[in-house]
Amino acid sequence: MRIGDLDIEVKRSKRRKTITVNIERDGSVNAVAPFDCDEGAIRKELEAREYLICKHVANRKAVNKAHINRNFVNGQAFLFMGKSYNLFISETAKKSLEIVDDKFVLKGSCLPKAKETFIKFYKKQGLPYLQERIAHFSELVGRTPTSIRLIELGGHWASCTPQHTINFHWKCIMAKPEIIDYLIVHELTHLKYPQHTRQFWDSVFSVMPNYKEYENWLHDYGVTLSLDS
Repeated sequence: MRIGDLDIEVKRSKRRKTITVNIERDGSVNAVAPFDCDEGAIRKELEAREYLICKHVANRKAVNKAHINRNFVNGQAFLFMGKSYNLFISETAKKSLEIVDDKFVLKGSCLPKAKETFIKFYKKQGLPYLQERIAHFSELVGRTPTSIRLIELGGHWASCTPQHTINFHWKCIMAKPEIIDYLIVHELTHLKYPQHTRQFWDSVFSVMPNYKEYENWLHDYGVTLSLDS
C-alpha cells in the first residue's frame, strides 16, 4: 500500500485486534491489520501515522550506517558470543571452521561457501548454549518451550509459535551473552502473553529489570550482527 512516499506491506491476522506498524531493520515497513479490517480503514490509520512512520524510518536508516561490511579474507573480524575473532584461512585445517588461539580458522576448500560454513557453525555451537540458558530462565518465567530452533528469520531476532516452539535467528549467536539472555526472556514471556501488553513488559521486567538496555542495544547496534558485505 502506498502512503505518501512510503511503500507499506499490509498483512492480516485473525489474532490481531488493532493495526500495528513494524519498521524492519532494513528500513522497510509493514502493517499487520485484523483479518476483517477493510482497506479503507487501514489506509486512513496509516495516513494518520505517516509522519511518525517516516520519522522512525529515517532513524532506522541512520542506525544502519553502523553496518559493518565483512569479507571472507584473512584478518577480517567476525563475532561469536559478543567477542571478535580475526579470520585465518588455512589450507591444512582439519575442520571446516573452528576457533583456535582466538582466531576463526576456516578451511581453504570451504572458502567458496564461507557464509554457509559460518551459519552452520553458529547453529551447531549456539543451540546447546540456548538450551542451557532457556532451562535457566524457564524456571524464572514459568514457561517452557516445546522445542527450540536456530533458523533464518529475515528481519526478526526471534519468534514463537502457537505450539510453543521458539525460533531464534542464527545471528543471535554473534551477540553478547546478555543480549541473547534478553531475547530468551522476551520469547519465553510471549508464551504467557502473546501480545506486547503491560502485563508482558511487567513480566519481562520482573526477570530482567535492565531489559531496556539490551533492547536499545539491539535497536542501535543489531545491524552489526551480520555476515553480509
